[in-house]
Amino acid sequence: MLFRLLVVFVVLLIGTNFVNYLLFSGQVDSTPAGNDEPRTIIRYEQRDRDLEEETEVFFEALDRITSNYFYSVDTDKLIEGAIRGMIDIIDDPQVRFYDPDELEEFLLDTRGSYGGVGIRIIEADEDIVVFEAFPDSPAERSGIVAGDRILEADGHQLIGEGLDRAVELLRGPSDTTVDIKVRRPGAEDPIEMTVRREEIQITTVTRERLEGNVGYIDVTNFDSNTADEFLERLKQLEQEGLEQGLILDLRNNPGGLVDQVVEIAGEIVPEGEIVRLVGRDGEVRNVYKSSAPGKPYPIVVLINEESASAAELLAGALQDRDAALLVGQATFGKASVQQLERLPGENAIMLTVANYFTPSGHNIDKHGITPDYEVEMPEILHYYRYFHPGRLELNDYGADVEMLQEMLTQLGYEIDTSGYFDEQTSQALTEFQVNAGIEPGGEFDDQTWVKLRETLDVASREQDEQLNFGLDLIKDPEPWNLIGGTE
Repeated sequence: MLFRLLVVFVVLLIGTNFVNYLLFSGQVDSTPAGNDEPRTIIRYEQRDRDLEEETEVFFEALDRITSNYFYSVDTDKLIEGAIRGMIDIIDDPQVRFYDPDELEEFLLDTRGSYGGVGIRIIEADEDIVVFEAFPDSPAERSGIVAGDRILEADGHQLIGEGLDRAVELLRGPSDTTVDIKVRRPGAEDPIEMTVRREEIQITTVTRERLEGNVGYIDVTNFDSNTADEFLERLKQLEQEGLEQGLILDLRNNPGGLVDQVVEIAGEIVPEGEIVRLVGRDGEVRNVYKSSAPGKPYPIVVLINEESASAAELLAGALQDRDAALLVGQATFGKASVQQLERLPGENAIMLTVANYFTPSGHNIDKHGITPDYEVEMPEILHYYRYFHPGRLELNDYGADVEMLQEMLTQLGYEIDTSGYFDEQTSQALTEFQVNAGIEPGGEFDDQTWVKLRETLDVASREQDEQLNFGLDLIKDPEPWNLIGGTE
């Protein structure tokens, strides 16, 4: 196994064409990847240079280290380190090496389901904290709530053990159980419970009906189930009536599997081109097309600086084909194509192999998509859900305190956003705690975090200027008469 991995490593070492060995047959591995595309064929020229001559220095260095170095070394780790070093030199944030454990975790993430209890966890103050319990999950049915700190799982202490260890203990096959001990905000004693694991289906698409009978679909990312979820939700809305229009929310969507985007676009992009795949030589490798007639109702797409990759492809196709108007802020700018290349020993490398272009030939990568209507949102309403600093109290200072102050200001409390936890901040926090119905103490703790997040969830919808602009746009007939550049 080591020799095979070494051979692969040597081939990878040969300059920018190191993919040659893996792709010489002309076939690209069709394994799903985080930003993968439908199965494609990509060809590279074979190099004529002498492989042995080019890799002589590497073999010599490896031999000297393993033969002469005073301390014992793990040759597998040396080779893995060399591969990771090559990836660092490439300096492409999308190119990654996966060891067997990392690969397994990655494939789980793209599958859209896993065996577990149905919670999202974060680490704070060396504790494992429940960020949210998924609706109708084993965790929710067992009474686990956001803010619970998980102290133990199956008798193993989790404090200071990190997220990976917690995930390892909480996940497992369906119909097995895990004993959990949690410390709940406001409770004196720990709570113990036994939770039965299930196959947790990650929901990436939600829908609702907004004022004025406008449909709304929010897509959080694109995994292997997203297209089916989207088409089902859209069908439900259309059956209820979508004459007024549809708002498609792609904000904060980091992308995912492009084959899912192509399937969705095949339903809502009018007949013709969706996206094109362009290789490193500028040649168009593939063009993905829609055969749909187009929708008879107006569509507004919400985007922001966190909309990336597959989300940008969908937004760009709708914009270029005059099928929707885009509202929000310029997108992230990531449209390079990654392909998962398997290596011996259950290792893998994610490689950038091409770029995607919109139907008009726009290269999104590193440029992003400019909305038709630029509408800003308060920054705090983008990032408040990621906020969990642990305990904050009088005389604390720093970015966490400043963010807390910005949250309270957004909710109407008049305080200075100085980053210093002063008496004014304590008084405002006490007032918030009273209004939220929790014990007022003027300090920020887990219970306050939960209530603050719930309050900002409501405020973020009420104060969502991008969504409100989209609603007004759908009701105004003039922009839809002008779409496509004709009056």
